[in-house]
Amino acid sequence: QNSYKVSGGLHGVGVSCVNALSVKLKLTVRRDGKTHEIDFSRGFVQNRLIEVVDGVEISPMRIIGDTDKRGTKVHFLPDTEIFKENNEFHYEILAKRLRELSFLNNGVRIRLKDERDGKEDDFSGAGGVQGFVKFINGNKKDLDITPFYATGSRPAESYGGIPGTEIGVEVAMQWNDGYTEQVLCFTNNIPQRDGGTHLTGLRAAMTRVIGKYITDNDLAKKAKVEISGDDMREGLCAVLS
Repeated sequence: QNSYKVSGGLHGVGVSCVNALSVKLKLTVRRDGKTHEIDFSRGFVQNRLIEVVDGVEISPMRIIGDTDKRGTKVHFLPDTEIFKENNEFHYEILAKRLRELSFLNNGVRIRLKDERDGKEDDFSGAGGVQGFVKFINGNKKDLDITPFYATGSRPAESYGGIPGTEIGVEVAMQWNDGYTEQVLCFTNNIPQRDGGTHLTGLRAAMTRVIGKYITDNDLAKKAKVEISGDDMREGLCAVLS
């Protein structure tokens, strides 16, 4: 009902910028049983259709056929008059980002194919944020603990959000034998390298819950040590979205 609930970015001008910086851009939209198409060049509509409806001029997308599918396809070619240097697409950069998206959107199939050399990857079935944690841990020795996973939601209005919507959160965590903490944070698929209030909340909750368990079972007293939040997060690998 509200596109901002799951959209990413800051000002909502992403495709507009791509359009302005592309020598060619074609949108193909399949919906309501029809295939619609529109072409642009350097931001300007090509082969524009003008219709008058109730005395108002409109420019609808061309209908090029019938379809039983749904979805949007975007073809674009960067303008080399603007990108005069470093205008090649780097496969590994694209693969890294698409792999992230496949983990963060469990069940979505994302395929990447480089028609320059035939290289391709299929990122479907990645296992969600739990799979993401396992991937990040890689060759590190985990502590034989199945990744902890939790998900939940709260009314957005309680946190200054839009009434009638909810804020959904999911987290996966696993510890390894390393000494560093690695937590990747995302909001609507956008990475936050510097964390945020969601990371602050996760750390506070971990310290409180694990601390309570240690206190209730006299573990610190038996081991004759004092345990801090930093100790609890040593070797932690987590994804928070």
